[in-house]
Amino acid sequence: MLNKEALEQEFIRNNIYVDEGEKNICDNYIEVTLGNTLKVYNAPYLSVTSPTSTKEIIIPEDGLVLKPNELYIGRTTEYTKTYGFVPLLAESEELASIGMEIHVTAGFGDNGFEGTWTLEIVCTNPTKVYPKMPIGRIYYYPLIGDANIEYRGKYFRQIDPTASRLSQEYSELKKVLVNKNVNK
Repeated sequence: MLNKEALEQEFIRNNIYVDEGEKNICDNYIEVTLGNTLKVYNAPYLSVTSPTSTKEIIIPEDGLVLKPNELYIGRTTEYTKTYGFVPLLAESEELASIGMEIHVTAGFGDNGFEGTWTLEIVCTNPTKVYPKMPIGRIYYYPLIGDANIEYRGKYFRQIDPTASRLSQEYSELKKVLVNKNVNK
């Protein structure tokens, strides 16, 4: 894992970029903050084969109370870029100790990712959040292997809170299967 001095060097080399990140470098991570909007799924059930509609919520300056066991899709305020390293997003111990998770999925990012980080926020208790409050930490680990393989997937250069795009994989798989059957 990179320490403070190594993070500062990689900023200079442009291998790591986080909006205003130089000011938020701590001992061995960069602190990131919560964007000012959230999305919630707006459907009776979620489907993995088709997109599910969402509803946007703007977080007021005086805060928004999140409901327990509801999934909120958020984002970091900061736009990030990572080259030659594997970033890992995690909530702080302080947020974890009040029962808040900010990244339900595996927190590892990809070499070559550019964009804001999607946050899948779940609370065990009603919890008030604020725009630009510290929400997480990005740790960086050296990449072993071919650093020329860079992420250019469906979340590349995302800005807004991004709901699941899993249905795109099913659409592509369906096209392959249809073409396979047509060519028989």
